[in-house]
Amino acid sequence: MDIAVFVLDGVADFGFTAVLETFNMANALLDELENPPEPWRVRTVALGSNIRTGHGHLVPTVPLDTIGDAIDVMIMPAVGVLDSKGLINMVSSPVNQPFLERISAMQQNSVHLAAACTGTFFLAEAGVLDGRQATTSWWLGPVFRRRYPNVDVREGLTLCRSTGATTAGAVLSHLDLALSFIAPVSPTLAELVTRYMMVGDRVTQGEYAIPEVMARGDKLVAAFERAVRDRLAEQFAISDIARELGTTTRSLQRATQAELGMSPRDLVDEIRLDRAGRLLRTTTLTIDAIAIKVGYLNRGTLRALFKRRRGRSIAEVRASGTHWEHISPR
Repeated sequence: MDIAVFVLDGVADFGFTAVLETFNMANALLDELENPPEPWRVRTVALGSNIRTGHGHLVPTVPLDTIGDAIDVMIMPAVGVLDSKGLINMVSSPVNQPFLERISAMQQNSVHLAAACTGTFFLAEAGVLDGRQATTSWWLGPVFRRRYPNVDVREGLTLCRSTGATTAGAVLSHLDLALSFIAPVSPTLAELVTRYMMVGDRVTQGEYAIPEVMARGDKLVAAFERAVRDRLAEQFAISDIARELGTTTRSLQRATQAELGMSPRDLVDEIRLDRAGRLLRTTTLTIDAIAIKVGYLNRGTLRALFKRRRGRSIAEVRASGTHWEHISPR
């Protein structure tokens, strides 16, 4: 498989190198397999002959105009821009128009297009994600949804594969993106790579998303999120909060759906699960106590929600606390 990793000045160092290292590890482990696949040919490609990464490292690159059509997959790692305004300015810059045009041409030539984190905005800007499901960094989901209304945004997913395009979520999802091209060729090799690289389970971004951050882009949604947090342990009606905010339940429904792709009730559950997850990972409170603190009358409701919305049991969430916090000095 011939893979072009396309980079721009300011490419995020971790995401870029994570993609390279995953394929390098796969190639290095080929001899461990009884019937290994062909090695992956990976080239770092740019508009010119070199770029500087976000941390200032000079990287030699293969000029895009010289690689011809012999590409199976084009991968766009993240760029080191976290704020949405700066990111939109970058993807819409006339300087990058030649690359966007090349992305469109690659799609016409049946090249599989892939991107992770902020890199997904380049695919969307080129129009190649229209009519397809796609994910992006969880905190950029609302901006992505507003700017690219023809894309079916699923920012809760770590990885999303559609016909001709694969997108991945934030930072560490670059690993999942690269592995998604190794696994169909050799599931055994992909599993071996994950063990050598100690890649964990990140099927969903949902448990990492912070509702307060996601709600910031819309005044009504942000006000609703704050109101819910202020009375998290209480039993309340969404219609009452809507009335306090000077709006109707239907208007609130339209706002949360347009901004976050979810209903007000779903947002309430996400806020409660976020707080419950933090308490499970950082305190020794009982499950009953945590359920009451986040507004559920019993542990059963909390257990069911974690299973349905996170795909994990409460025991698994509690065990997922940052292990380095528990290392004792020797």
